Amino acid sequence: MVCFTKAAMLPALVAALGCAGQAQPTHKSPDSAPVRRQDPADPRATVPTLVYRSPLGRYQAFTEAEVAPWRETNDQVRQRGGWRAYAREAQTPVPAASASPPAGVAKPPMPGHSGHEMK
Repeated sequence: MVCFTKAAMLPALVAALGCAGQAQPTHKSPDSAPVRRQDPADPRATVPTLVYRSPLGRYQAFTEAEVAPWRETNDQVRQRGGWRAYAREAQTPVPAASASPPAGVAKPPMPGHSGHEMK
């Protein structure tokens, strides 16, 4: 079994890809001055400053909501009909939207199918 280290494999990889000795591509900056990419293997290459942003930076701590006095809340519920009113409200069915249009109302044609008629 043959083992290769990364350092030993790098020259073979560069040669296999045909990258050895080729010039780095230049890119135009907005002011039309050519910008040359820096070689990441060059120890003298400048590195942009890293900025750490904590994922908890926008965290807002929990705050207790203001609670209304229980007597006033109970009085409001009683004025609205008590728990039975809430139970009736929960039991009333919600009217479903009908799938077919009301009688006498023509359906709009489907896009791209204006010349077809159903027989």
